[in-house]
Amino acid sequence: MEPHLKILHTVSETVSRTLDVEEILKTALEALTHVTGHEIASVHLVATDGVTLELRAERGLSQQMREVNRALTVGEGIIGRVASSGATVVVRDVMGSPDLLPSAQAIVRRDRIRGFVCVPIAARGRMLGTLSLGRQTNDPFDEGEVTLLEATAQQIAIALDNARLSSELVHAEKLSAVGELASGVAHEINNPLTTILGLAQLLLSRADVTPAVHERIALMADEASRAAGIVQNLLMFARHYPPERRPCSLVDAVQRVIALKSYQLELDKVRVTTELDHSPIVWADENQMQQVLLNLVQNAHQAMARQEGERVLTVRLRPRDRHVAIEVLDSGPGIPASLLSRIFDPFFTTKPPGEGSGLGLSVSYGIVGQHGGRLYAENRPEGGAMFVVELPTGERA
Repeated sequence: MEPHLKILHTVSETVSRTLDVEEILKTALEALTHVTGHEIASVHLVATDGVTLELRAERGLSQQMREVNRALTVGEGIIGRVASSGATVVVRDVMGSPDLLPSAQAIVRRDRIRGFVCVPIAARGRMLGTLSLGRQTNDPFDEGEVTLLEATAQQIAIALDNARLSSELVHAEKLSAVGELASGVAHEINNPLTTILGLAQLLLSRADVTPAVHERIALMADEASRAAGIVQNLLMFARHYPPERRPCSLVDAVQRVIALKSYQLELDKVRVTTELDHSPIVWADENQMQQVLLNLVQNAHQAMARQEGERVLTVRLRPRDRHVAIEVLDSGPGIPASLLSRIFDPFFTTKPPGEGSGLGLSVSYGIVGQHGGRLYAENRPEGGAMFVVELPTGERA
């Protein structure tokens, strides 16, 4: 096995064996510092304040270098700029970089660090930290070594995300049993996906890969990434979140719900249409809004699945005065007029036993009310039902 594949295999093996973040970071850095035997490595993770980068693991750093790197600021210095931009930075001679922190210059010169590469650690669009590798020789980092570092960073990101998801799921009171099961399943699924993604990235960087094979490897990597995204979306909806309201767009929430339900909707031959243009900013807990949307989409899906004929689900975002309306429309049988006033009551359901608890719409109604909005339903003249969520835009509720 060639050295780069061996390093990646070592990291993958650790990720598959444990959710212990410290052990994973230690193993990854130990493996990376044996690329040539002249490397030093460090991992910084974004602190809870969102602006501080904390040194969480290192190998080969001198005491003075550890002190300088113990706490950095996002946006400042080479490492800080990678954390803010999300882009890999490769420096042939770090002493000549204008982004080198003044406090580190004397130490870098004394420790004879020359080449330097820093890559972002990110999961599901969220910046988690950075992975850095410095070299004490004149040999620059080549493309294969940078690809190896990026592949390792991706595995670290998945491990960090899985560890956090697992912890939150296990400690969620109402979903503790489901959380343990979901985190275990996700961990087992993500292990082979992590290995597939890492190996595919390394193979794509090889010059001896023919165009035809390159195309197939790229397809494999894309499909593995899609599978990983499905698992992460599922876990995101199972997580227990404390309320956290901030200015946010509802477009991402709609897209995540549709992505999560896409397989089941396709299975039941439900055609999905969306109109997501011109969505104002709302002050809301995005995760709670996703819960509301998921409940409404599932309700519409179940209503259409019990009848023959064309099945169409439509989700629209529309501005209304100082509000934004989320409209979920279905082509099902509609809601009997005698039941319209009761559908948001707790434990009320028209579904057969075992198909619903009668809490989804009630919980959604409460969440929307807490956001200073309203949730209501009506029948469509052409048939089917429409549920509407109205939320105030750009202000605290």
